[in-house]
Amino acid sequence: MAKRELKVVRLLEPELCMKCRFADIADVEMADGKVQRMLYCRRLDCDNWDYASAEPARRIELSKEPSEDWDDVA
Repeated sequence: MAKRELKVVRLLEPELCMKCRFADIADVEMADGKVQRMLYCRRLDCDNWDYASAEPARRIELSKEPSEDWDDVA
């Protein structure tokens, strides 16, 4: 399997992701070493991404915390 390159992209409508079943919370290590908590999207064909803003990321670690206020509706 080919190694995927991790990218951080800006969301066009972040509130849409809060209700999406493909979204998770993750701790993301940026290329400069800073770690930030962000939304992680498992949907590779999402229309809510601003691809022009893509920045490299080193790694992600999905949160083990349940996202209680999220619905399972896309």
